[in-house]
Amino acid sequence: MNNVVEMQRPHPSNSVLSDDQVAPVKMIYCKVSTLPKLFNISKATAYRFLKEADTLDEFKDRICVDVSATMTLVHIETFEEFLKFKHKKHY
Repeated sequence: MNNVVEMQRPHPSNSVLSDDQVAPVKMIYCKVSTLPKLFNISKATAYRFLKEADTLDEFKDRICVDVSATMTLVHIETFEEFLKFKHKKHY
């Protein structure tokens, strides 16, 4: 009945000892307020792009997630797809 798991003892081969050993984390979502900093655009442009993307069926249910009444998260890869879509549309 008892499942006893033996833990490994700390050793240099199984421990993170410096910042160089930590892998960078790929961000998946960001707050709407962070989006302008991330893409070097104005707040007005970020909100305009999100509103435009929300009107398109291709991006509507994928670009934003409302996690609460006051916080909306933007899916970064989908926002990048939208920017590429806008770029191709102009050429």
